[in-house]
Amino acid sequence: MPQMIRALPWAIAILLIALAGAAGIVPAATANMLVTVLPLVMVATLAGSRHRCARAA
Repeated sequence: MPQMIRALPWAIAILLIALAGAAGIVPAATANMLVTVLPLVMVATLAGSRHRCARAA
């Protein structure tokens, strides 16, 4: 599966958190922290997934 498709749920979650923060549903400090941290978590989880199906030597 392409990396873009794997990153799509993360991007949607980040956008929803940002919108919820702007609407006042989530406290601003929490929304700011999550919008900063979630991309880092996304990169950490998706970075090694490209080689998951590689042949073992």
